[in-house]
Amino acid sequence: MGFLIVLLLNSKSNSDQTVVFYDIEFIPEIQMRHQVLNPKIPDDVTFSGETVHFNSPEAYLKFERELRLNASNNSSTRLLLKNVRVWLPEITKILVANKIPEDFKFVAVAESNLSNVVSPRGAAGFWQITDITALHLGLELNDEVDERYNPIKATRAACRYFKEGYRVFGNWTSAAASYNRGINGLKRAYKTQKVKNYYELSLNDETSRYLYKILAIKDLVNNPEKYSMKPIGRSQLAYKTMVVDYSIPDLKAFALHHNIDYELFREYNPWILKNSLTIKQEGKTYTLFIPRSPEYLFKNEVRKEKESDNKDA
Repeated sequence: MGFLIVLLLNSKSNSDQTVVFYDIEFIPEIQMRHQVLNPKIPDDVTFSGETVHFNSPEAYLKFERELRLNASNNSSTRLLLKNVRVWLPEITKILVANKIPEDFKFVAVAESNLSNVVSPRGAAGFWQITDITALHLGLELNDEVDERYNPIKATRAACRYFKEGYRVFGNWTSAAASYNRGINGLKRAYKTQKVKNYYELSLNDETSRYLYKILAIKDLVNNPEKYSMKPIGRSQLAYKTMVVDYSIPDLKAFALHHNIDYELFREYNPWILKNSLTIKQEGKTYTLFIPRSPEYLFKNEVRKEKESDNKDA
């Protein structure tokens, strides 16, 4: 596919405008990304089973820009590849259980690199949820607990949002875009512009790039070798859960009593903000993520190696 690029040049006089036609084709098959020649930008890109439409040179440029950003061999990209190996399998299980397409896991990656960060607007956690939205989606926020930092509960909350978006728009692409723009904001854009799909909308720069950013991350995570990267670090979480129906006034003492590494416990439970956990409502329970012991991890790795050897035999 080629495009004729037209530039409108203005001189000092408003009445003196020159239209210059540059007979330069925009050829998606030949793109430069991080000084690497890519043979082809895929023309069969999909999101959640829905076709991605490239209706203009700008659309290809937005996608190519996000692909190029992924190719930068920087600490952010390496952290992303490490984090997705740890948390993405857990997030995927929840999406599948809630009948949300698996591609939505890349929304969380696009939002935060799967790091518990806080945005300038106060959105927090993997899914970058604001406090108002968190309360609307049923997450708990108080001086001791902020469930936006609980990857499991926050993912379930995000699923509720995506289901609502799909109910409103009737397609997953718009449901994903609404996570950036807001359901009401995207509804107003559709109503005002009277177009049929997300790719025909004229939106602010952040939202217009949003799906392309998600798709570029999908390509990076699924094909890291294309970007000359090799994921390292832990391949999965190793934890068990413990349901508590009683207050814990001192989590350090709790960890010591149960022979749990306290620092690792805090890493697995960032949603607990203090060194205490209080049951403030009758019948309330909390599920704690308990990291497995080093002995368990060693035995598990040995078991995996034996199973791999048996398969190869």
